[in-house]
Amino acid sequence: MKTRTIKNHAVLIAATCGIANIAHAGTFQPITIDGDFSDWAGVPLAYTALEGPSDAIQYDDVYVANDADNLYIRFTLYSASPDAFANSLDNLFIDTDNNSTTGFSTGGIGSEALVEWGSGYQEKNGGFNEGGINGLGWQIAGSPDSMDFELAISRNATYASDGSPVFTGNTISILLEGDDSSYDSVEFAPSSGGIVYTFASVPEPATFTVAGLGLLLLMGRFLFLRRNSGVNG
Repeated sequence: MKTRTIKNHAVLIAATCGIANIAHAGTFQPITIDGDFSDWAGVPLAYTALEGPSDAIQYDDVYVANDADNLYIRFTLYSASPDAFANSLDNLFIDTDNNSTTGFSTGGIGSEALVEWGSGYQEKNGGFNEGGINGLGWQIAGSPDSMDFELAISRNATYASDGSPVFTGNTISILLEGDDSSYDSVEFAPSSGGIVYTFASVPEPATFTVAGLGLLLLMGRFLFLRRNSGVNG
């Protein structure tokens, strides 16, 4: 786990380009993290990044979804990455309260949680790494030469320092980041600000009342009797 005090390149982008958070309504979609992306059908594109430097991971399209238990992120790449998120160069920052003035300031968001190399790190008090996160539930799938990956993070994760929940509200901001081999931040998706995502609620199941079901049965019997009695019109 590397350490650093601030991501200067990210701050420079934010200062020169302005903070441009990208709002994205939530999609309730249970996803199985298995490298089969068919269950992402119907999930809208959240963001398309410009092609970044070749000395870091190169994010392309980003999709976001959730169910009652997990946050899901799918991302494609401009070029194959043999070890996407299997190192300390690829990072996911999450502004869990969607407030850029709290947490660790990077790339136009205030990150309360960092995910690196499959582990979670607390940043809610403004530090880059203030300790661990328990119950992250990290999953990722995509072949070593793939340009299409999907990952999951548990919405029930807690900070190791005090046991408090990582996700406390319905709206978060997501930033994917990549470092070069010198750990300089050179790739951001989005380039400035984050993907603002509001968790979708669990859909309410369709229900039929007893009275409604009785009416449907009565109508069906009426049509059956008409058909068999020879009555037309």
